[in-house]
Amino acid sequence: MTTAETGQFLTITLDRSKCCGYTLCAAEAPELYSIDDQGFALVAGPVPVELEEQARRGAEACPAGALLVTRPSD
Repeated sequence: MTTAETGQFLTITLDRSKCCGYTLCAAEAPELYSIDDQGFALVAGPVPVELEEQARRGAEACPAGALLVTRPSD
């Protein structure tokens, strides 16, 4: 079932006060995370549930714990 069929999206929350600019999130999942001009993370949103593995992999790569991935039911 696709996102269009389920209407389900993930939310990626970035705590900018924790982001240290390691850029590991973007290295792990460049389709969902990018880096701004100051070297800090930017997140895509909303994210189709089909990309949950990539979203979680990018968030888990953050040594500062600045990223949180949640489902609509979380």
